[in-house]
Amino acid sequence: MSVSSTNSAAIDADGLYGGTAADGSAKKVIRLEAPGTGFMDTWKAMGPGIAAAMTGIGASHIMHAPTAGALYGYDLLWVILAAYIIKYCAFEFAHRYTMVKGESIINAYHRVGTWPLWFMIFQGFANTVGIAGRALGCAALMWAAFPFMSMQLWAVAILLLTVGILWMGSYKAVEGICKILIIVFAVSCFVAFALQAPPPGEYLSRLLPTLPPIGSMMLFGAMFGYFPTTLEVAPMQSNWAVDKKAGMVKVNEMRAQGHTVHMDPNYMKNSLILFKRDMNISYVISMLSGMIFLIVGAVVLHPQGLVPKGSEMGVTIASIYTDTFGAWIFPVIIAGGVAALFSTVFTYFDGQARLFEECVVRLKRDWDTAAIRKLLYRGMQVVWLVAGIAVVYGLPEPIFVVQLASVMALVFSPVLFWLTIKAVKDNFTSDFERDLLPSKFQFAWAWGGTISLVGLTLYVLITKFLM
Repeated sequence: MSVSSTNSAAIDADGLYGGTAADGSAKKVIRLEAPGTGFMDTWKAMGPGIAAAMTGIGASHIMHAPTAGALYGYDLLWVILAAYIIKYCAFEFAHRYTMVKGESIINAYHRVGTWPLWFMIFQGFANTVGIAGRALGCAALMWAAFPFMSMQLWAVAILLLTVGILWMGSYKAVEGICKILIIVFAVSCFVAFALQAPPPGEYLSRLLPTLPPIGSMMLFGAMFGYFPTTLEVAPMQSNWAVDKKAGMVKVNEMRAQGHTVHMDPNYMKNSLILFKRDMNISYVISMLSGMIFLIVGAVVLHPQGLVPKGSEMGVTIASIYTDTFGAWIFPVIIAGGVAALFSTVFTYFDGQARLFEECVVRLKRDWDTAAIRKLLYRGMQVVWLVAGIAVVYGLPEPIFVVQLASVMALVFSPVLFWLTIKAVKDNFTSDFERDLLPSKFQFAWAWGGTISLVGLTLYVLITKFLM
């Protein structure tokens, strides 16, 4: 990035301007070079997509997928692929919005009215059940390896550790930990699968949709709710992109400081390439990991009639591999599972608190100060911590708690998807922004996903509770 000073007003070819600095000092003309797109550039740019993926690689993968395989073999394998396809545009649009508009997508939600903000606050408190279930799942794996503490105490320790790390760090801690954990999880998962992969013909034919098996409706709805992750992660991903200072976020920040900004012609093009790599790589790894856990659950647990449940969940899941290859693989699977579930707890504690903070300061404008924002962010985490501990001791069955939270997430999802589509459709108004709109095919795909989630929600609720 080259920097020079000037006292003259200017409007560059990209339509970016530099107004007089608030303190009357000379302005700087700043040229933003296009980011590189090589391997290391891609690695450095990755973060929001990984953080979003790691909210999903956890409860859905470690708990729902093996349970589905253990109970129904390959019958629900197609659900994972379908869920990833249906929800893709929600995450892509939210991230794209921040790249192009240079702000959190919560701003666009607020332009619809105040009700989306209240909706997201309510959804955040309702998600206490989900965060407690994820902590219980992680605790079950820790208990399997280190049974000197009860599963409930491990869950409390995980919740406390999460809050402690976040209060010492923030986004850098989220991004750094998630990058390490996704590597640990992916390596352990794929290596273990490679050691006992069944013939592809056994499961590839099950990727075509079929009616769910009798008795599977709760799990069926839970899988659509949590794969690839819950849809409130879309605005979380937008907030993480703001912290990453991606795309127009950096430009807007410099404009606000009174500078004139000149963008390299390839600045946005390369920034969008990096964002799509961040999202797509993380998305594909997440999808394949979920399928792998269901497949190995079907291969190993289903014939034995073993189903992950209670405090024995971790031992049962680890037995997928130890029964076949011996005890040596136990620490690999436990490390991967703990990495996945802990990262889910971690990213949700950060992302959901940010959403709460952003919604509240828009509802109460005079609270938009650094001190009050910090209080809101940490206050939400304290509420989650206390309520999560209550759920851990009140509902100590991790699989049931997470399934309940997952079905709730499915119910919330159509509203969040609609808000995200509307944000992009209604707010890309300048010529510069319209050139970066999703394609007509992507909009059709997004509307198809929203309608599918409405239909799935009604199908699950009517079949489970009214028939």
